[in-house]
Amino acid sequence: MKKVCTILVVLCLFHLSRAQGEGEIQPQNLEVTDSTGLASQTSETEADELNDTLKKLKELIDESNSGSTEIGTFRIQPYAIVFPGHFPVSKPYQVALLRRRIDSVNKTLELRGKAASRVNFTLKKAVKDRKSGDEVLSEGTTVELHIAYIDSVKVAISEGVIEHLKVYTSDGNSFYNTKSPIPILTIEKRFDDRLFNPQNGNFILLKDALYFEADRRFNYFPDAQELTIKNTRTDSGIKTGSQKLYAENGLNALVNLQVYSDLLGVFGDEPNGLIQFEANTKLYLHRANYKNTYTFMPFDAIEPFFHFNRIESKFDTIALSSAQEINRLELFRRYTYAVGLDVNLFRGDWRPSNSFELKAGYMYSSSNLVIDDEKLNAALHTPYLEAVLKSRKLNNFGIDLRVRHAWQKLNPNTYIENDEWNDLLSFRAGVSYFPDKKKTDKIFLRFINYLNLSDRKQDFALLQLGFSKAISFN
Repeated sequence: MKKVCTILVVLCLFHLSRAQGEGEIQPQNLEVTDSTGLASQTSETEADELNDTLKKLKELIDESNSGSTEIGTFRIQPYAIVFPGHFPVSKPYQVALLRRRIDSVNKTLELRGKAASRVNFTLKKAVKDRKSGDEVLSEGTTVELHIAYIDSVKVAISEGVIEHLKVYTSDGNSFYNTKSPIPILTIEKRFDDRLFNPQNGNFILLKDALYFEADRRFNYFPDAQELTIKNTRTDSGIKTGSQKLYAENGLNALVNLQVYSDLLGVFGDEPNGLIQFEANTKLYLHRANYKNTYTFMPFDAIEPFFHFNRIESKFDTIALSSAQEINRLELFRRYTYAVGLDVNLFRGDWRPSNSFELKAGYMYSSSNLVIDDEKLNAALHTPYLEAVLKSRKLNNFGIDLRVRHAWQKLNPNTYIENDEWNDLLSFRAGVSYFPDKKKTDKIFLRFINYLNLSDRKQDFALLQLGFSKAISFN
């Protein structure tokens, strides 16, 4: 069994690495062979069961029925008013009045083949330096503002927010969102955000550059992507650019499936899972962040998950002569399946590509147990708090570090009356390789160490090698 599991993992990793240039993995074409090159001596019954399972999965995951849902359209403006870095934009209606004045002038000038490039604005109150408090411009001063005509806009979207926005103007300048991401579905709440020119500190307002027209009141997040939207100059003026946004509705867009094996179980004769399956999906509750930061507000996402653990037959059941011998962490180590939920309490991102999260979660796990020849399922309840640090290098490599403090309780039954809570601590370190620049497709190696603070004799470790891959039967 160990040999079969090892070969399966190696084959899957090999096909995953080749999938970049040769298409998706073809499960129905894989043949497991042993070290002599002959077909593996697994029973015909097991082979039939595998084929039946693949057939059912193929029916369930029929990509021909998958598609995408249009959620709205990005549109860019023809021009933006460029404000000096010290300019007070405290009254939105003042900017609206300026735009109406410019629009009115441009409609007249464009008929003559010329558009305005400047507009005058008279200050109704003095402008003071934010740090020193010194007066920079006195009340009644007339300021000449530049009108920048927008050439194109680059938008990088991830997890329902605009992570990076860059506006190019026809005079060669560019403006960025430097302080915070912009939630797409509630972009109107951020219309007064400033996009800065890093060279001179001048800024434009988001609403003067880009807006989003949603197709429905309760909408979906678009797929992660990078867009370039361009304006086009014609004899009659400027034709503004637009780009539709879509959300994939196939199973692969909603569920992340991971398959991995524990190397200590395969090569070290440890009672760890030989083949493990993990499925999870992330549901975003909101994408709001604190002003001018890359820190998201609490409870922005929940993540339900399911684990299935295939343990070598000699380890998959724990046999005891009495309930007093139960080792809770050993039960947890050999669970058959587990379900649970993660809740994001806090998330903050910072450059170049790092993220820190605090999570709370709960896991229910079930293990096979025999006490005095009586078979039963032993259930463990494990609530926990977790700190997560993620970092990514370029588009191909990622690091995931986690510390989890958990409290574990064995569910009472006819044979088990112990309802004490155990303190657990786990450390996890993982590295990932993304072969095709997709976050969902990866090969990973991770080490997990579990410590039972109530009884350190029960400590154990896992060393897992596996892959995450979109399922395809084409």
